[in-house]
Amino acid sequence: MNAQPDIAKVQRDLEAAKVLRDQIAQLADGDEEFVRDTLQGETDLEGIVRSLLAGIGLDEAMADGIDAFGKELATRKERLASRAKLKRTLVCTALEIAGRKTFETDVGTVTLSAVKPKAIVNEEADIPAEFFKPQPPKLDQSALSAALREGREVPGAVLSNGGNTIRILRK
Repeated sequence: MNAQPDIAKVQRDLEAAKVLRDQIAQLADGDEEFVRDTLQGETDLEGIVRSLLAGIGLDEAMADGIDAFGKELATRKERLASRAKLKRTLVCTALEIAGRKTFETDVGTVTLSAVKPKAIVNEEADIPAEFFKPQPPKLDQSALSAALREGREVPGAVLSNGGNTIRILRK
């Protein structure tokens, strides 16, 4: 076996590393700290790809953390809104029992007001169409893609050339 490195492979790796460094510099738009943090001093293809994979892992973990925190905040918001609504109901009930239209305190004045009756839907399917708002149609992207992949011609749409993506397996 030949122990010599494949010169063509080494040249391709060097070119790929150069392209990656150039693309990272363009993405950074002059932010040298971003370039330094992204490349972490790596100059060869393996080192740059390793650094990018580590960065992808951190970015995805942070995005997941923000998503989880956003869900926690949304839950907290719902709980607070529900609690505020309950407190409003308590004050309303107290004013009704006391027979008072207004109540003044140092933090605010509350006034009891009548509310118009509103519809309660028992069975939406039985309600006539005149009471529904028309909605704009929404494109079913997956059905459109499937039809095009099956060879159907669909006016206004074509199938892309596809491309490549990466799959990252974590150890």
